[in-house]
Amino acid sequence: MVKIANIACKTIGIAGMSVVLYDAYAHAKHHAAVGKIEYANDTYEKAIAAERSNTNASHVTGAVQKKIANLRMNNPIIPFIGKVKGGIEGFLSSLGDSIIPVALSSIALATKGTFQKIGAWGLGIYAVAKILKEGFGVGKTTPIDE
Repeated sequence: MVKIANIACKTIGIAGMSVVLYDAYAHAKHHAAVGKIEYANDTYEKAIAAERSNTNASHVTGAVQKKIANLRMNNPIIPFIGKVKGGIEGFLSSLGDSIIPVALSSIALATKGTFQKIGAWGLGIYAVAKILKEGFGVGKTTPIDE
């Protein structure tokens, strides 16, 4: 009987951690796409502003600024940096939002005996409460209610 309870607790812990990690992956994927665009746009704005703001009327300075702006705007590393930055921010943000299920899943996976059961039961109760609140609206206030 103890072995069955141990397997059930570990299964619940794995399921909880899987849901949290999938959610974090989905957030990371979304934020990576958004971060790629935002970081590239910010860099392009700065490159164009630097190109357009000459400190003097020199033709050579203007040509150099234009060449540097083209190099900055056509640099393939810029969107990649934005994608990585956005992905990391999205992943860590999602893990931070899911700290309770992460903790309960970790307890269910890493401990034995009573603590393992507390982690599994806590995760189950948390999941039911989340489904009731987000799915059925129990205890949730919406702008329509106000």
